[in-house]
Amino acid sequence: MKRKHLVLGALFVASAALLAFTDHSPTDQVVEAAPRPHAAPATAVARPGGAASAVAIVALRARAERAAAGAGGRHALFGALSLAPPLPSGAPPGADVPPLPSTPPAPDIPFTYIGKQTADGRWEVYLARGDDTLIVREQTIVDGTYRIEAIAPPTMTLVYLPTKLVQTLDIGSAD
Repeated sequence: MKRKHLVLGALFVASAALLAFTDHSPTDQVVEAAPRPHAAPATAVARPGGAASAVAIVALRARAERAAAGAGGRHALFGALSLAPPLPSGAPPGADVPPLPSTPPAPDIPFTYIGKQTADGRWEVYLARGDDTLIVREQTIVDGTYRIEAIAPPTMTLVYLPTKLVQTLDIGSAD
């Protein structure tokens, strides 16, 4: 046996002996609950006028109106606090800055991954689109809309040519 096993065995025997030969009787005694003095029950106080006066009822307001009025348009519970200084602007103060042109969203990748193999030291990926099966390699252009930029398992990088948007498709590990 190794020295480590002997030390661990000795520690185990010592802790077992402590567990077996120590007193396990509870030291706390059961204490009975002490009675507490009860407070006097609340009673209604009579108004000095004798009869109860009419209570004014205020009209209900919408919840959104109350929340907007209380915190300047923001709810205080979920307000954000940023301690970072604001970023400097490249435009002069008061200048009209045109909004950035919106880019149309890229369509979902129309291909489904079927499989891959390496042939002549290059990866070939088998893709399906509808009933068609495509075999693609790097720099292959598919229907003039997608170019296969790189095949490096576990991902394949495609470029959507109309907008030059780069997308990736998971093709699994190289195994």
